[in-house]
Amino acid sequence: MRKKLFGLIYMSSYKIQLNIVNLKDLSILEKVDSPSFVQAKSNERVFEQDMGKICSAIDGFKEKLKEYKVKNFKFFGNRQLIDDVSASYIADQIQVRTGWKINWLNGEQVVYNKVLGGISCFSEVQQERMEKFPIYILSLGSAMMNLSLFKNNKFVATWNLPLGPREIREIAKVTNETPNNPIDVMSDYIGAKIDHLARQIKASPNSALVIQHADALSNYFLHRDDSVTRISESDLNEFFSKTLEMPYENLVQDYQLEPAVAEHTVPNIVAIREFVKLLAPKEIYVTDISVITGLLIQEASKGKALKKQYGDIVMTFAQNMSQRYLVDQDHANAVKKFALHIFDRLRKIHLLPENDRHLLAIAATVDDVGSFINQISRYEQSARILEANKIIGLSDRENQIVTEITRYQSDEDGPEIGDHHYRNLSPEVQLTVAKLTAILRLATALDASHKQKIRRIIVSLKKEDQLIIHAVTNSDITLERWYFNKRASLFEEVFGIKVSLKQEGMNRK
Repeated sequence: MRKKLFGLIYMSSYKIQLNIVNLKDLSILEKVDSPSFVQAKSNERVFEQDMGKICSAIDGFKEKLKEYKVKNFKFFGNRQLIDDVSASYIADQIQVRTGWKINWLNGEQVVYNKVLGGISCFSEVQQERMEKFPIYILSLGSAMMNLSLFKNNKFVATWNLPLGPREIREIAKVTNETPNNPIDVMSDYIGAKIDHLARQIKASPNSALVIQHADALSNYFLHRDDSVTRISESDLNEFFSKTLEMPYENLVQDYQLEPAVAEHTVPNIVAIREFVKLLAPKEIYVTDISVITGLLIQEASKGKALKKQYGDIVMTFAQNMSQRYLVDQDHANAVKKFALHIFDRLRKIHLLPENDRHLLAIAATVDDVGSFINQISRYEQSARILEANKIIGLSDRENQIVTEITRYQSDEDGPEIGDHHYRNLSPEVQLTVAKLTAILRLATALDASHKQKIRRIIVSLKKEDQLIIHAVTNSDITLERWYFNKRASLFEEVFGIKVSLKQEGMNRK
């Protein structure tokens, strides 16, 4: 069993925690927490005031890992509340003082791991019910609230709402300045924040709601060995009434909360109540499964079929974005198919890792979202949309690569590979973007008419450094041929290979 043990260290804005886990069944053998962090009044000071606690806790974690003879471990940190400069400074300080390197998780990765954690709790509930009716996961967090929707046991969509500590402080400021009931003011504030969801979501009488990462609820309703439990709406309303009138000191003591968590409990409870009104679920569940479970699932599922299942969440998110911006889905699917085929056939040439294939598929799915705004500068608009709407589950670097691939799809009156913006990208990002952009440009040309005239392609690489793409079709592909020749120059420049398009099926050379 020792060989299956894994150490996962996770640092949130509240504390740093070590979990000793058996990856075979994800059972936690031991959990060790640091003392609570000081809650900074500004994002710039998050973690900085607690460097002593962090480093002291890590020294203790090292002893605990040694005690369990665990050599396989990873250290993650939630960086939603800090900027790039602060993250770099904090990471450097931790590495200098402890020797440990932290893996920062951005907001999209935190949400993704919460979703994974939420999925894992489905097995704890009635499976037949989960497969038939919509299920929502409402997850509270240090920087935002997140609502995810599943249907037929599959991920459908997710929405992020700006309801973190900064917004909580704004609520407190507003309620301190009014003689009215502060709970009513909070309800109005939060109701306005989720108003756009009310226009997108229709309440389902058969839906279920899973409330995740709400410490007060979890500590009140969950038994010692439970990770999820069902509660009635009357139980929830009784909890609301009791908690909303409770003094701060009682929140800490009765619900066993960290002081910083207790400060946000009442606004979070009000937010949960607003979501319950919006969704009107038939069943309500409370779970303490969250980010850490998601990280452990990823670690345990490496190289297994499970990994593909969870990977579909990322692609589904990209497809939802594509549909929201009215992208031609048949065209996008054809382009993705061609791009992945070219990528697979040229592995010995491009030397890119498997993960870049995944990024190429995502880019092919969303590269035309900018057409919704402006056809003339559609690829530049696509990049802007992706900069504002990061893909769930991708790192900052991965999101940047997808964004830049879409930016450089333009081959006329747009940014070019080698321009000022491109030169300011990091060298490793530059090379990946250039290679994947070149492949996607060819793939897009193969469906220039948006009519899917080419059924399939055969890619052959000749010894004399010439790549021939055979288009198998009986249709007239004059437009595709013209567009292909126009877009081939970047591929030839990046890979140093001449590329040509030939047609099979009409006896044309």
